[in-house]
Amino acid sequence: MERVSIDVAIVNYRCAADTLQALARLAQWRYGTVWLVDNSAHEADVAADTAADTAALCEAAAGMPWVTVLSPGSNLGFGRACNLAFAGSKAEFFLLLNPDARIAVEDVLLLASALADQPRLGGVSPKIFWNEQRSFVLPAAFPQTPWHSIALALATHSRGVTQWAAQRGLNGAMRQMASNSPFKVPFLAGSVMLLRRKAVLSSHGLFDPDYFMFFEDSDLSLRLRSAGYSLAIVPAASAEHEYRHKAFKAGMMEKSQHQYFSKQYAAFYRWSGGLTRVSALARPVDLEKWFKVIAKPVISAQEFAHHTGNGRVLAFSPSVLMMPAIFRPSFEQARGFDAQEWALLEPGNYAALICGPDRTSKPEWVYFTRAEF
Repeated sequence: MERVSIDVAIVNYRCAADTLQALARLAQWRYGTVWLVDNSAHEADVAADTAADTAALCEAAAGMPWVTVLSPGSNLGFGRACNLAFAGSKAEFFLLLNPDARIAVEDVLLLASALADQPRLGGVSPKIFWNEQRSFVLPAAFPQTPWHSIALALATHSRGVTQWAAQRGLNGAMRQMASNSPFKVPFLAGSVMLLRRKAVLSSHGLFDPDYFMFFEDSDLSLRLRSAGYSLAIVPAASAEHEYRHKAFKAGMMEKSQHQYFSKQYAAFYRWSGGLTRVSALARPVDLEKWFKVIAKPVISAQEFAHHTGNGRVLAFSPSVLMMPAIFRPSFEQARGFDAQEWALLEPGNYAALICGPDRTSKPEWVYFTRAEF
C-alpha cells in the first residue's frame, strides 16, 4: 500500500492516564496528526483535578510533535469534540479512537489497506478485545433500527426463542471474528473506527452536533450507507477497548436514543409514541424461569467459580436478553473469570453462558449480581 495520510482523534475527559496509554500504543505517529481534544471542563469544584489532567496532557504532548492539543475550554461532548478535530484535518483517512482503547500502528495500517483496496468502503473497525489480556471479544455494534427495537421487546415473551437467537448470534460472531476476511456490517461503533474523509464529506459531515454522547456513531453509520458507502469489520486487525457498563450512562443513552429515532426514523418514532409503545410490548422477565440464578451478590471471581461449580465462562451480557454478548475468542479458550477480568466487570447484573469444567456438559445461562464489596 502506498503511503497514505491518517489523522487520529482522541477525546480526553478527565482521563489523562488512559489517554497517554492510547498515545503510547500509537508510538511515534508518522502518518499525520494526532488531534487530542481536551474536553475537561473547568467548573470550580473540580478545577484542581482538571488543571492537573490538562497539565499532564500538555506536558506529554510537548515531546510529541505529531500531537496537536485542542482545548475548547468546556465539555463539548464526544461528537462535537471529534468534529473539532475533523475540521482541522486534511488527511485521507481519519481514525476515531477512544482514550480507553488501544491500537498499534500495524493494525491501523491494516484498516487503511482495507479502505484503500475497496473504494466504496466508508468506514472500518478492527476486531476489538474487551481487555488487555485479549481473553474476551466485543461484539459488533448492535443494529439500531425499528425492527431490532421491536424484536428486543418481543424477545421478552419467549425464553426458548431468545436463548436460541442469542446462541445463534454468538456462534456467528465467533466465526466472523475468527476469520481473516473483512465482513460487512450495518453499523460501526465509534470507539475504534477508521473513516474515509471523502465518504464523511459525502454524508454531510462527521457527527451530528445535536448528540452529546451515544448514538452519534449509529447516526453516522446510516448516513454513510445512504451516501452509497458500506461499512466493515476487518478481523485481521485488532485493538482493545476496556468498555465498562457503567450505570450512570443510562440516562444519556436514553436521551440520545430518542434523538436518534426521532431524526432517522421519524414516522416510526411518532407511531410508537416516542418509543413508549415499543416499551409496552416487553414483558417482565421471570429470572427464576429463564436462568439459573445465583441468589447472593458475588464479590469475587473465586466466589463466582464456587457458585458455578468451577464452570467455564463462554460469554456474558449485561442484558437479560443475553445479547449482545461479550465472548471468548473460541470455546476452546473458555475458562472461569480470573481476578483481572472480574476487576474490569463493573458492579451490576449480568447473564453469563457457562459450561462445566469437563467440557461435555451443555452450556447454560446463569444470572448473577456482581457486587462491589
